[in-house]
Amino acid sequence: MTSREIIRRIVRHDNPPRLGWDFHDPRYQDILHVHAVELVRPGTERYEKWGAYPELNERIPNFNGELCMDKYGNILGRLNGITKGECVRGAIQEDWSEFEEYKFPEISEERLRQVVAMNLRAQDKYVMVYLPGIFSVLRDMRRMDNALMDVAAEPEQIENFLVRLMPLLIRAVEVAAEAGADGVMNGDDWGMQTAPFISPNSFRELFKPAYREVADACRKHNIDYFLHSCGFVLPLVDDMIDAGVRVFQFDQPEMAGVKLWAERYADRVAFHSPVDIQKIMPTGDRAVIEAAALHMAESFRKAGGGLIAKDYPTWFEIEVKDEWASWARDVIVSHSDI
Repeated sequence: MTSREIIRRIVRHDNPPRLGWDFHDPRYQDILHVHAVELVRPGTERYEKWGAYPELNERIPNFNGELCMDKYGNILGRLNGITKGECVRGAIQEDWSEFEEYKFPEISEERLRQVVAMNLRAQDKYVMVYLPGIFSVLRDMRRMDNALMDVAAEPEQIENFLVRLMPLLIRAVEVAAEAGADGVMNGDDWGMQTAPFISPNSFRELFKPAYREVADACRKHNIDYFLHSCGFVLPLVDDMIDAGVRVFQFDQPEMAGVKLWAERYADRVAFHSPVDIQKIMPTGDRAVIEAAALHMAESFRKAGGGLIAKDYPTWFEIEVKDEWASWARDVIVSHSDI
């Protein structure tokens, strides 16, 4: 059975022979991650690399780190040269009137042609393509504080924003299908440490329709819909599932507990997760890490599958050594058969 078939079976709850693997070690990689959806926006190319740009610094006078601009026109900043950065000035953060003439980026047809030429459907691995986010795009363009106030004060503006964003997302799903993707993922961090950023009712009214529209497009093309989200998102999960999310990519599965995810949800959705990057992996304690890895593997094995175990993409950024990550991986690989 190929890696593609194994992951497909996990996502569809169709008697997979083992847990899925998405580790850095090439011997244990069921997923091929492909950058097929490349955004383009005239005028941002000269700012795409991190650096010092006087004209950008003028707009962020009190920021002393490196700057760049993303394809939405947001200015990002970072310190110490190792992170992916955070938005320090959103493209429409000052006032919603800035959105009236705004145009979202487009998707590169040239990049699509390059990926199509790779003939990904001939791959044995499950092909994953990344989409633009939903809340994450709003959060950056408006800045987080404004976006959260908008939920309460100007929900009609958010609704309009999502209506105008949706063609980009639907086209991204179409591009992923043309490229030969088996699954797509977008990333929206919805949680703080003990609760989501907004209430379930607000999520249901404002954002759930957008997720449903993306999920419907995925079903149309027989593509699995993965959603990455950090933080405590349990109160939103049932609505996300109802909207059509098929796999949750949680880097902090212990926020709600691996046991809960396996016992309550593994018959409905799958999980794409490392051993918890906040509570477990940074301890550097081999016994703790191996025990957590075994607990994760056993919990999902008892549930009949539902887990694609993975490495965090950049362990060094959270000060986790490769050796520590190998302890978790080795336990999961050796306890994967169902």
